[in-house]
Amino acid sequence: MFGKKILVMLLSVLLVLGSLTLAFGKTTVTFWSSHSGEPDRTSIQRIVDEFNKQNPDIEVKVTIVPGSETDVSKLLTAVAGGVAPDVYLVDRFTAAQRAVAGVLEPLNNFATADEIAKLKAQYIDFAWDEASWDGKVWVLPFDTDTRALYYRRDQFREVGLSGPPKTIAELDTYAEKLTKKDPSGRFLRIGFVPWLSQGWHYTWGWAFGGEFYNPKTKKLTITDPNIVKSFEWQKSYADKYGIAAIQSFSSAFGSEAQDPFIMGMISMKVDGDWTLSGLTKFAPKLKWGVDYGATYIPRPAELAKKPITWAGGWSLGIPKGAKNAKAAFEFIKFACGPVGQKIYTVDTLHLPTIKALLNDKDVRGERRHAFFVDLVKYAKNRPPLPVGALLWDELTAARDAVINGQKTPLKACQDVEARVQPELDKYLK
Repeated sequence: MFGKKILVMLLSVLLVLGSLTLAFGKTTVTFWSSHSGEPDRTSIQRIVDEFNKQNPDIEVKVTIVPGSETDVSKLLTAVAGGVAPDVYLVDRFTAAQRAVAGVLEPLNNFATADEIAKLKAQYIDFAWDEASWDGKVWVLPFDTDTRALYYRRDQFREVGLSGPPKTIAELDTYAEKLTKKDPSGRFLRIGFVPWLSQGWHYTWGWAFGGEFYNPKTKKLTITDPNIVKSFEWQKSYADKYGIAAIQSFSSAFGSEAQDPFIMGMISMKVDGDWTLSGLTKFAPKLKWGVDYGATYIPRPAELAKKPITWAGGWSLGIPKGAKNAKAAFEFIKFACGPVGQKIYTVDTLHLPTIKALLNDKDVRGERRHAFFVDLVKYAKNRPPLPVGALLWDELTAARDAVINGQKTPLKACQDVEARVQPELDKYLK
């Protein structure tokens, strides 16, 4: 009897010690995310909660670290100071640049060649290409997106337009018809502004038939005549409507519920699939609603029969010096895998990079989202270069210089090549 009591006591002690070991032995993974807006923030937390539930020995904790696609100053400081997070949200087209800067760990360090091959097979090709550099994979693709022309059907009917523009010439004509001014000449509504929302340099450069990089020669091709033409066309809007007047009017634009498209201040815009979530969330709360459609990005007449868009997206990587890299890799595989991506794409109306999810009925959802999913087959992607972020910033500065009349389109494009090509050459050698 006495022996049984001793045995029970010993078992109880062992159970308590085991519980304490589990509690104190839990690995904490710190995850830095820049997605502070909704529904993205809540959806990422849902992914984290589901992973933590399925992996009781690991606890992922999310910290919102404000930043932008090309600004990783906080990460650089953390890595240099030896206090890097375990997981970092990386705009995928910048992954190669982060890799050569020495702020990311190659994921090959945490997986066999066979596992890497199996992971690769899950993803859309361009997303995996963006995640890789120099024979290694540096991040796993998290999501992607496509862009289209949103247009206000109610405003189209108001001015006698029956359908969306298909060509650049039609877009220009529609924009003029839809623009409204008060008696003093101030804008009440602008039909269209090329550079607003997702009207980036890549958007119009590709729409006009240009290419930004030649992988065979390993040279940037920013002076491609079609890219120059796309800058010239954007400048025509600045000249016609007045850059100062456009900037004054657009300074009143807000985000989310105050989005100028939702508020009826702009009739057409190029934007991404994620815009659908804002329209779903905020438009029904307005007494007049928003009667809108989404269509292909207009192109010059000779190219208009071939749809085009471009895709970006985010990824998850492990910063150099991460304290719990192995556990971080387990989380990355989950978040960027079928379960994590389905949660995120259904919640936010972004698109998956897992090929099997492109035909998932829950991901495709209502008709408008299915349209953006189907655009993936027409999508181009930014060249995955170790100067990706630098090239983006220089192209943005060039575009701004053009529309503000500070440089001619050709000069602005020449300056981008002169600034970025030498930096690219350093890595390619």
